Amino acid sequence: MAVREKVFDVIISCFKRHGAEVIDTPVFELKETLTGKYGEDSKLIYDLKDQGGELLSLRYDLTVPFARYLAMNKLTNIKRYHIAKVYRRDNPAMTRGRYREFYQCVSMGAGWDFDIAGQFDPMIPDAECLKIMCEILSSLQIGDFLVKVNDRRILDGTFAVCGVPDSKFRTICSSVDKLDKVMTQTPDSSFPRSHPAPRNGID
Repeated sequence: MAVREKVFDVIISCFKRHGAEVIDTPVFELKETLTGKYGEDSKLIYDLKDQGGELLSLRYDLTVPFARYLAMNKLTNIKRYHIAKVYRRDNPAMTRGRYREFYQCVSMGAGWDFDIAGQFDPMIPDAECLKIMCEILSSLQIGDFLVKVNDRRILDGTFAVCGVPDSKFRTICSSVDKLDKVMTQTPDSSFPRSHPAPRNGID
């Protein structure tokens, strides 16, 4: 508990330095607010029994409730952070870090819940989120770390430079996504032969 509180203090201090306000949302939402927002993972949402005619569910993450909060309060520009528990009807596996109840505190990819809403110059909020993540990890003194940026526009640009035709983008994107999940000795072995890309593009 003491370690967790110390980590939270580091994270919150960083969020506040960047001008974020804390916003709390209910632990449950209307089921219709959450339905259809998570694709196949929607089956992991905890549904509650009918409460006076309203179908409710426990929150799956902190982002969708935040979006609902923005819409209801007509907010256009805000930086916010939120550290709270979320719930998923999953099969617990402690060795894999899978729990039914756990804290989510930041939403930049693998779980950071610092959000910037509004109109800004392109990529400025993205850059600030990356800076915040690096500041937090450095302050926690966990040792060396590597930040990987996942942006579809970067991938599209790379494919364009490599001469991949537009008609093959989606298929090859799917193959690239699987590269880190399969053991292979040749870079192009996971690319489907029915949708070949230019040889120099694959290399």
